Amino acid sequence: MNAPENTDGRHCPFNKELCRGICIYANILENISLGLVLFDTKEKTVVFQNKTAIDMFEAISPKEYGTLSAILFPEGMDDIHVKNAPSQKTLRYGGRLLGYSVYTVSNRYLWILISDITEKARLEAVAQAANMMNNIGYIFFGIRHEIGNPLNSLKMALSVLQKNINLYSSEDILEFLDRALNEISRIEYLLKSLKSFNMFERLNICNVDMPSFMEKFLPLVKNDFEKRNIKIKTIFSPDVRYARVDPRTLQQVMLNIIINAYDALGDSERPEIGIRMLKKGNRILIDIMDNGCGMTWEQQRNLFRPFFTSKPKGTGLGLTLTKKMLAQMDGDISISSARNKGTTVTISIPEGHDVISETT
Repeated sequence: MNAPENTDGRHCPFNKELCRGICIYANILENISLGLVLFDTKEKTVVFQNKTAIDMFEAISPKEYGTLSAILFPEGMDDIHVKNAPSQKTLRYGGRLLGYSVYTVSNRYLWILISDITEKARLEAVAQAANMMNNIGYIFFGIRHEIGNPLNSLKMALSVLQKNINLYSSEDILEFLDRALNEISRIEYLLKSLKSFNMFERLNICNVDMPSFMEKFLPLVKNDFEKRNIKIKTIFSPDVRYARVDPRTLQQVMLNIIINAYDALGDSERPEIGIRMLKKGNRILIDIMDNGCGMTWEQQRNLFRPFFTSKPKGTGLGLTLTKKMLAQMDGDISISSARNKGTTVTISIPEGHDVISETT
């Protein structure tokens, strides 16, 4: 078709042909379910705002630059360097949770793509709670068993001391008291482990002694694994000391992965889980390896997709949440697997340092 005479020589920015006056691309952008807003930061105007974006901000007059920019960029538009505009943000507006991404065009325009993620966030919160309750079962089982050991030892030490206190020297009495205090410390740690399941607490990033962390973490799952004859083997490199993480969140991450390995070992004749910890550059790598059923390529390709699961009662958000928790600690996760051969999950977290040696 020939272009109409009123094109004035204008060309479509998409297909580079002469503009015919009716733009199918504008119609598409106008009617898609994603909210679109285009700011001109130099002229301080809204160049484009589609119907979805107008509906999202129904209380605001269309193309109201000042109000829209104040809501989307509460830190102020004048402080935004267009080249370094934030890529992803969230906003609560009108009882809904909106997620939006910011893209730059030249040095003056900002494209904002907005979607309503209220339902997604709700489902994620429900799945996170379900995932946490599942892990709490493992924790309570382990704690019930582990608390029994130090309690018995504590009871025995105090009973012996009570019966022989007049016969023992001061040194012997102090030795019994030290033993009792050590057992109390073990119980304290186990009880503090329960605190790690408060999903509403903020992360407390600090320097964590990793050998000590593992020494305290493994007993929480060991008893349940031994009942199924699952062996846990550990290889910890001597140069691994401190990681900079939130210990409660790392414990939750480890539980998520260990439980997945546990489930994968259902039909294994000689079920085994290996945990390897090593240092690479300024990162600490933790490998969790199992010789279970493994995964197909299709399963691996969809591992981190929300709500994708191959488990009959799975939520499909376990690994998604795990990746999110690691990202909050500047960590990452990768998974390799082979069908009927097993799976290796690698956690990468930032290296920390010894606070005591730093201050001396």
